[in-house]
Amino acid sequence: MIQLAHVATGALAGRNRSGLRDAFIAGMLTHAAMDVIPHGEVHDDEYELLSGAAGVIAIAARHGWRSPITMGAIGAIVPDMEHLPQKFGIFQPTLFPTHRIKWLHGWETKPLAIPAWVQAVVGGAVIGAFAMTRGRARAGAADRA
Repeated sequence: MIQLAHVATGALAGRNRSGLRDAFIAGMLTHAAMDVIPHGEVHDDEYELLSGAAGVIAIAARHGWRSPITMGAIGAIVPDMEHLPQKFGIFQPTLFPTHRIKWLHGWETKPLAIPAWVQAVVGGAVIGAFAMTRGRARAGAADRA
């Protein structure tokens, strides 16, 4: 999945969690679930990095960095950080299960793969909704870990 989709699903998973750690873990679990679904990719590392960062920043600007919504979004993109050293020619073993075990990762050539443009539109809409509204995170939830 593209980063906008990961940010959006992580934010959705984190929004009703009781603590930051739970929200972060929920975001990581959504990453794994979304990787298994057949999907298209954007083969532009700069776009992926900037759009993912922009999505998290937009959510954090409205909900704060210590919000379960923001932590869910961050947790959802953290697994892809293991690809960054490889992009710069530094060997780094792949650790996240859906990245390491290739048949677990949905391929863009599979029938019914979700196109990248659909992921961008839906992910952007969900992120935009979070950026414009306060959400349903419980008061004080950001203080518990």
